[in-house]
Amino acid sequence: MALIISTSNKHFLHMNVLLRHASGRSGEAESDIETILTEAAIGKRRIWVNSLLFAELRPSAFVAGRFAALAEFTRYLRSIATFVTADPNTMLRAARLRDVKWRRPAALRRPDEQPRFLSLSDAVQLASALWVKEAAGVADLEFLAFEDSGPEHLDAGGWLSLLRLQDYADGSPNDSDVLAALRLPRAEPVLHSRELPQSAAVG
Repeated sequence: MALIISTSNKHFLHMNVLLRHASGRSGEAESDIETILTEAAIGKRRIWVNSLLFAELRPSAFVAGRFAALAEFTRYLRSIATFVTADPNTMLRAARLRDVKWRRPAALRRPDEQPRFLSLSDAVQLASALWVKEAAGVADLEFLAFEDSGPEHLDAGGWLSLLRLQDYADGSPNDSDVLAALRLPRAEPVLHSRELPQSAAVG
């Protein structure tokens, strides 16, 4: 599947970007994420993060990688990012987004395929990004995330792609929350396209 490349210098970072980067698990995106964070530190970019991130930072689960200790990681983030704590209206918007039944087009659905739903974490982060875009007036905000598709993210309807929500919008309500989520630019934490390796000739 083709990469969705970042084109803005204002980013709302899904917490999976920072958690992977901190533990050295960001793969080929590592240098691009480092560029984003470094340029945020010197004012060339702006980044926002939901404060829910801190609830995911259990000391016993922290894996030292790029940062030797959890305290070092949190100090660094606080120095370069603006943290967003969702207010009641944003949380209500997240609840409405969680209630949306996301479906693939009928031609692509399996006969027994069930609707897909946003997780609580993803819905809160999307709603928070929309608050930054709308209430804080950051019109060119971009939502950066990795595509997490592990078993822990599956539900009865299957995995839901945050970056490709438009592919699951068949029959979704035509309301302001859904339209805002679909219009929010979403990309992977990647700044440059990468050449795919050439396949070796067989024979």
